[in-house]
Amino acid sequence: MANRGKRVLSIWLPRLPLDRLMRCGDARIQGPFAVIAEIKSAWRLTHLSDAAISAGLTAGLSVPDARSICPDLLTEPHDPVREAGMLRGLWRWADHLSPWVSPDPPDGLLLDITGCAHLFGGEEGMGKSARQRLQDLQIESRIGIADTKGAARALARFGQSRVEIAPPGRTIESLRDLPLDALALPVDTTADLRRTGIRTIGQLYSVKSSELARRFGLDLTATLSRAVGQTPDPVTPRSADPVYAARMTLPDPIGLLDDLTGVLERLAASVCSRLAQAQKGARRYHLTVRCVDTGDHVITVGFAKPTHDPAALLQQFARPLDELRIEFGADWFRLAADHVEPVQPRQTGFASKGEDEDGAARIVATLGNRLGFDRVRQWAPSESHLPELEFTSVEAINRDAPPVWQPAPRNRPIRLYRRPEPLSAIEPGRPPGKFEWRHQIFTTEKASGPERLMGEWWREDSTPQRDYWRVQTTSGLRLWLLTYPGLKTSDWFVAGRFP
Repeated sequence: MANRGKRVLSIWLPRLPLDRLMRCGDARIQGPFAVIAEIKSAWRLTHLSDAAISAGLTAGLSVPDARSICPDLLTEPHDPVREAGMLRGLWRWADHLSPWVSPDPPDGLLLDITGCAHLFGGEEGMGKSARQRLQDLQIESRIGIADTKGAARALARFGQSRVEIAPPGRTIESLRDLPLDALALPVDTTADLRRTGIRTIGQLYSVKSSELARRFGLDLTATLSRAVGQTPDPVTPRSADPVYAARMTLPDPIGLLDDLTGVLERLAASVCSRLAQAQKGARRYHLTVRCVDTGDHVITVGFAKPTHDPAALLQQFARPLDELRIEFGADWFRLAADHVEPVQPRQTGFASKGEDEDGAARIVATLGNRLGFDRVRQWAPSESHLPELEFTSVEAINRDAPPVWQPAPRNRPIRLYRRPEPLSAIEPGRPPGKFEWRHQIFTTEKASGPERLMGEWWREDSTPQRDYWRVQTTSGLRLWLLTYPGLKTSDWFVAGRFP
């Protein structure tokens, strides 16, 4: 075998979304409750509480069907971001089992335990120890140990016991009775295999590799080779991302604004100094204030550019801290940096451009923390030949660089009305020789056009073809008139104004 005595431990967390909510103290877990996800254009149950299972519900049911069986069912959509964060935390936790740890998203971990099992009294003792420690953290788990990643992963998910171990060199015998799903093959491949009468991995190994490759492709034979160790498939360890955070526990609760600011100063100095040493900054900071009576209060501030300046943090946290109501004091605080990015040191003072960008970033951060970053927007160009679609707006905090505006290839008014304003034609023509707009009468002195534009056929709300005219009036006003040719009525509109 190619593994040369390698041993792999797979940890499967079958109830990770539910365990996350349970650790947060969610009381809904005690009753009929399920985490749901959108699968095949329908919201379906993915993880069920014990009460929901006792009520006859199963994973894969649509929400309407599940509620027809159990009307008291409560649901919540899965949160992949927080679940991935919990998996990253467990990734760091698994370092005490082996130095070679790799995440197996979305709900597993892989560990190379070669030479480590004797520290726990053998592989069985190591598996039971890992499962017990996870149970102490209120996390359900199943363990699989084998010569390869694929075999360990299959035993963890489809083994008969909660700690399933394949003896060294006996991978095929251990996988023989497991279903095809244990190999994590594509759904279409698994369905095709079942149509031929193959139900277990043992039946699959009884077929010649050449026949499998000819009928089902090389991916199937490659998966089988990796599962038994004929092809190397090592656990590739990656160090977990460093966490830039600091916390403080006080012997006595505090509640005055000056005291809270003093705690924040010390936390910000600790976190920002570590970020500065790593030449990194963060776009968001989360401050957790644990009150003795009301529990945790999380305050979040954001920045338009990654920063590690403690003064900037204190400025943005000043208003939320002032609005925080603390009756009986707080005694536990934690400041954590989020969305960490590299920051390149830049000389300031000689070029005004960099200073202007910093000033704009401070304005965006201040307005965003008060109004919401989704409300602080910036104009940006957009590819379209229609005038109302040649520009768009984006969140100012998410822009990587200032938008680059190219000179307009067509003559466009400096002011474009969101909704063209109708006018009354007094002297008909193309364009009208005299018309009334905004209770004033204008006479056309000079006109050029038409500029005919067609709607974008690939859009559902595509507009009909239109004609634009540039009109110079005797009063000096220069307008952009619009009409829709081919309609029964020849209505005219003012679409914009030229300077």
